[in-house]
Amino acid sequence: MKLTHLLPPLLGLFSWAVHASPWSGTINVLDYGAMGDGTNNDTVSIQKAVDECAARGGGKVILPGGKTFLTGAITLRSDVDFHLERGAVLRGSSHWQDYGAAGALLFAREATNLTISGDGILDGNDHAVWQQLADEEAGGDLNKPGWWPQSFCGIWWPFGRDAADKSLTPGRPMQIILVGCHQVHIRDITIRNAPSWTVHLVGCDDLLVDGISILNDWNVANNDGIDIDHSRNVRVANCHIDTADDGIVLKNTPNFASYGVCENITVTGCTIKSRSCALKLDEAYAPPGIRNVVFNSCVIVQSNRGLCIQSRDLGDIENVLFADMTIETELQPGKWWGAGEPIHVSLLQKHPSTKLGHVRQIRFSNLLCKGESGIYLRGSSQQPLEDIEFDNVRMEVGKSTDVPGGFYDDRPMVATDSINGPFTGIYTNAIAGIFARDVNGLTLRNTSVVWDSPKNPIYGQALDLDRVEDLDLDHCTGNGVSTQK
Repeated sequence: MKLTHLLPPLLGLFSWAVHASPWSGTINVLDYGAMGDGTNNDTVSIQKAVDECAARGGGKVILPGGKTFLTGAITLRSDVDFHLERGAVLRGSSHWQDYGAAGALLFAREATNLTISGDGILDGNDHAVWQQLADEEAGGDLNKPGWWPQSFCGIWWPFGRDAADKSLTPGRPMQIILVGCHQVHIRDITIRNAPSWTVHLVGCDDLLVDGISILNDWNVANNDGIDIDHSRNVRVANCHIDTADDGIVLKNTPNFASYGVCENITVTGCTIKSRSCALKLDEAYAPPGIRNVVFNSCVIVQSNRGLCIQSRDLGDIENVLFADMTIETELQPGKWWGAGEPIHVSLLQKHPSTKLGHVRQIRFSNLLCKGESGIYLRGSSQQPLEDIEFDNVRMEVGKSTDVPGGFYDDRPMVATDSINGPFTGIYTNAIAGIFARDVNGLTLRNTSVVWDSPKNPIYGQALDLDRVEDLDLDHCTGNGVSTQK
């Protein structure tokens, strides 16, 4: 056989080798058909780019600056860095159907080595979502008398169901939902206008949230900043959160009980402004609950509550440290939970049949607090709070708004306490610098209560304690003390 017979195929192979481009590790969504004009729906094109990047072994999917990409749910994949360049906006669709079974603008399940990054913006398009719901349910009138449907008020969770499912009711999507993911980084992005929860991290392990900003409307219920749910080994650092509902929340919701404990969490160097509660632990529905948590070096301003542990369920909340913070709280009008307390810890039955877990080994250290209410500690006769310690805490109390005070707020609960009788949540009371009920083991060390002058009539004593066992007072100052056992 002559070599000339093989020359054409060999030349073709050589030509392909010379001209084929090696995998650069980067994909621009514009190359997959995305328009970025803020009008056309780019969901399909961006999803193709993500899927192609994952199929090639991973890399970076870029949304270039100067473009606005309108989409429904995008499902992220393992080994992909979803990157919004400075000036890029990913805006959520106003149509709830466009979020399918994901229920969020960005969604991932069981992904590993996943990153969401960049100086761009995720925009939840909250007002357009409301208007779409109004168009479907209230004839387009957001102010229609009596229109306040569950889809508008509550959190929408369609996960695992198809958008074509006729029983799937309309509702408000989240911004980011990650379920069962490992080795995740969320960094630098700005997230704004969330229609409901902003970042929901469910059953995740080894996760870093660093340097993000969350800027939400102060008139939207349920637009929590970061919800850490059944997750482990999570670090949240250097974030700025400005939102109506809770800022950063740790919880164990019942939908995902199979993911187990929420533990080994640090939150540091964050600035938070919330119309509800800035830093919170709640909804520990079942054992083993929430444990091994450190919050430190945060600044909290203009919040209805500062630091909060709010347990109404069977799961334990234990081994929690709050340290090195400044906290300023003020009363908010209307429906928002809270009474202007810089610190709130409560363990109460949500319903008369509820069995309670433990809230124990809780430490507060090096805190400067200023609020329209004081420190509030309330256990129950069924299950007291256990081993609560304050060290080097200054509590300054005084009025700063025109919102009427003189009450405490234990919502959510409708319960009957064997000592106090029926109770529905809010009750009037002289506001103490430190109020405590049903606590076994309370230490107040180097702790002071300071009243603004002139002292408002709604305020009472520095310490108002009842049914407190093993009380240790060491270098505490404040006018007016009531202790009963």
